This record gives sequence, structure tokens and C-alpha cells, in this order.
Amino acid sequence: MTMTHPFIEHLKEDHKNQRSVGKQLKQATESQARSDLRERMSKALLPHMAGEEASIFAYMRGANDSKAEETALEAIQEHHVGKLVLREIMDLPLDSEVFSAKAAVLSELNEHHMQEEEGHHFPWLEGHALKPKLDELFEEYEAAEKKAK
Repeated sequence: MTMTHPFIEHLKEDHKNQRSVGKQLKQATESQARSDLRERMSKALLPHMAGEEASIFAYMRGANDSKAEETALEAIQEHHVGKLVLREIMDLPLDSEVFSAKAAVLSELNEHHMQEEEGHHFPWLEGHALKPKLDELFEEYEAAEKKAK
């Protein structure tokens, strides 16, 4: 049985955290909880997205595989939409009547995106990149993630 690369494990752990924070954010009703959770969501999403774009999606776009390139471009657009919704949540008054609705939309968008990554992108990556390349991509991810924090 093959072991999952630490990079993929790290990404899945990030996703687990994002799912948890997203669920809490859409259920939060008190201003302080909303404020804290939207900040946590921003810190969970933005560096992760930057890291993926600099590593996984850059690799997929350069893989000379039209399907991989297409799915990478789509994933980058999903990140873009997620960032737009997150920015709107960050700018909303904490007592806004649409706060929970926007948080639910962000959570649903992100869940769809994470399912695609876990079901398609990560298996593709593990099937096309050898361990040294995955190690390199992990380093690129971490550098971009750190820069985005």
C-alpha cells in the first residue's frame, strides 16, 4: 500500500479546518463570534489558496495535459470567486441580515472546491509527480502560504 505524501496530508488537514470554521461561521449569530470566525476563515483560506496556486495549479498548468490545465484554470477561478465572497463577508456589518447566507454560500463553494481537489486533483498529482517533485511542490506551497499570511 502506498503512503500518501505529507504534502497531500497537509492539504487535507487544511481542508478539515476550513470545513469546521465554515460550518461555525454560517451558524454564528453573535457579533463577536462572527468577527472571530470570519477572521479565522480568512486566515485559513487565503494563504492556502496562494499556496495551491503557486504549487499544485502551476504544476498542473505546465504538465502538457490539456485536461489537467483546464481543471487547474477552473480551480483558480473557484479561488477567485471564494475570495470575492470572503471579502464581502469581511466587509459586512456583523449584524447584517445576509451574513449567514453569505457564509453559507462561501462554505458551499469551498466544499465543492475541496471535493474536486480531494477526488481529482490530489490523485492526479500523486499519479503524475514523483516524491522529489511533491517535496518541491510542498516547499513552493509553504513559501507562497507564508508570504500570503
